[in-house]
Amino acid sequence: MLFRITFLFVFSSQLADASIKEIEEALWYGFRISLKTAGIVALSSAILATIPNLVFVTWWAERIRKIWSSICIVVFTFAFVARIPYYTIFNSGYNLMLLNGAKDDWHAIYDTAVSQYQLWPRLLGVAIISSILIAILRTLLITRTWLPRNHRGIIVFSTVLILPVFMLIIRFGGSYSYANSIHWENAAKMNSNVLNEAILDDGQAIYRGYSMYKRLEKATNVNITASELKEKIALLGGNPSAATVEEAFTKKAEGPRLQKQPQNVIFILGENYALWPFLPSYKNLGLVQYGEKFLNSDKSASIQNFVPNAGGTIGSVEGMVTGFPEASLYTNYQEETYKTTYASGIGNVMKKLGYKTCFWYGGFGSWQNIKKFSLSQGFDEYHGADEFEVAGGNSWGVTDGELFAEISNYMKKNHNEKTFHFILTTSNHPPFTIDVDSLGFKRQDIENKLPNTIDKKKSTLDQLGHIWYADQMMGKFVENTEQAYPDTLFVLTGDHAERFSFAKEESNQANFAVPCIFYGTGVEKSWFDKNIAGSHMQIIPTLVEMLAPTGFQYVSFLPSFYDKNAIYGFNSRLWTFDGKLGMLQNLDQTYLQQTQIEYFSSVPDAAKLVGAWRVKKGNNIN
Repeated sequence: MLFRITFLFVFSSQLADASIKEIEEALWYGFRISLKTAGIVALSSAILATIPNLVFVTWWAERIRKIWSSICIVVFTFAFVARIPYYTIFNSGYNLMLLNGAKDDWHAIYDTAVSQYQLWPRLLGVAIISSILIAILRTLLITRTWLPRNHRGIIVFSTVLILPVFMLIIRFGGSYSYANSIHWENAAKMNSNVLNEAILDDGQAIYRGYSMYKRLEKATNVNITASELKEKIALLGGNPSAATVEEAFTKKAEGPRLQKQPQNVIFILGENYALWPFLPSYKNLGLVQYGEKFLNSDKSASIQNFVPNAGGTIGSVEGMVTGFPEASLYTNYQEETYKTTYASGIGNVMKKLGYKTCFWYGGFGSWQNIKKFSLSQGFDEYHGADEFEVAGGNSWGVTDGELFAEISNYMKKNHNEKTFHFILTTSNHPPFTIDVDSLGFKRQDIENKLPNTIDKKKSTLDQLGHIWYADQMMGKFVENTEQAYPDTLFVLTGDHAERFSFAKEESNQANFAVPCIFYGTGVEKSWFDKNIAGSHMQIIPTLVEMLAPTGFQYVSFLPSFYDKNAIYGFNSRLWTFDGKLGMLQNLDQTYLQQTQIEYFSSVPDAAKLVGAWRVKKGNNIN
């Protein structure tokens, strides 16, 4: 409870619209759910100390109890101190990203923690706070145990009778049944995100991440029959009579929308290139001037209802490279990925269209096995920070400016080759170390324009500066490339949002959505209906329908954006439809009709399951 109240104090700027009653309710719900966490600690102590002491009089019960309690204090203190920067980054307490990050670049994470999030001072704080709390606890534990001389039988009987009831109340968070209990799935009872996250203590939040991870594993458990797989294929609009998964989703292009295939097709997956700076509330900040210019150009077409393939970079990269929905399968580490090629992946599709394929990454090839992964799935070449002779950047890689300069030099040397460039940027990512002010970021002007949903801390303005910088570098590269190679087709999107902490509650669209812009000579604004919705994977079939001749065969699990039925978008956590965006776990009739709820309750899991079959069991259905 002490940590919970401190957490709310640290993020009190996000409580401006919360009433005292709401805060009191959140603390009460938090107290109830923390009975579970405290119960686990107490039960462990009982098993290790109290119960053995009933049998063995000389058992070191008090010593064990003190050691165990001290360990728990250190662990929970560390978890709380670490939760502050975690919430700042992810706008959430511990969640699935904690487990996904276990496969990330630990050196880069460590460097970011030291330079951006004060690792050593925070660890010192953990040591000091833990020492104080342990001293208080040990003082309390000095109290002598009351050993009654009389009425032992009554006391034992009462204990045996009352203890199970007490344990039941603890187990269900102040209730007698699961239906009325407080648990991580129903803890989001408040309108405020920070209050909802305060309800979960760190133990429950970690359990939430673990539960979500296990559910994803279960959702992609391919211990199903071929007939069950065919049902999922049919649900996705595939051919259930096909012999292979890829045959089931083989489509024929209706004809090219562009009169001539461009010499270069460039796909830019911008690190944390979110939609929110494009929204009316934040447009006047001018953080994405180039993005807005391309979005509003007569030579562009865009998707207004769009979500990334995942909530993290590697999940979105996996979706594009394989063509499969994100399901925490880590296809970049799966054996099948290095034995065969997935026909639905963007590298293989563009290669089949006659393009040389190049994967560009501003970071290092060892990150998430990305070099080996991309080269195994249809990319002819990989280029990253490992081979760039530049001085800028940080532990995550080179700056976006240096990355785009390398790509421009490459294009000059290889201008006669028809090439597809897949570009993954890095600069809009902690630690925010680029001197954006010297590059033209107007810090004071931006600060003066900030609405009350964004605080004016230096760290926040640094992050805003990197959003501006990433857009500037991307925009100048697009303009320079277009001038040198006028027929170039560009696709601009972001790998995820969710990495910017607003001072007040914001809409799901601001928190989770990313832009999706097709830009170049011959692109028409009228191509996509306003009600079209989708995700990253639908970019691949859309490119085919733009570039491929009539009858060209390709593989795609989901429809292109030219398909009038492409009015739903989803990833492993989100849905978008008719200009709205929400969480799949909260399908609400307030926003959706029953038919839409049925769609989002079945189709996302079906897509994940079919993709998991292809990765885990191969291409054959029978």
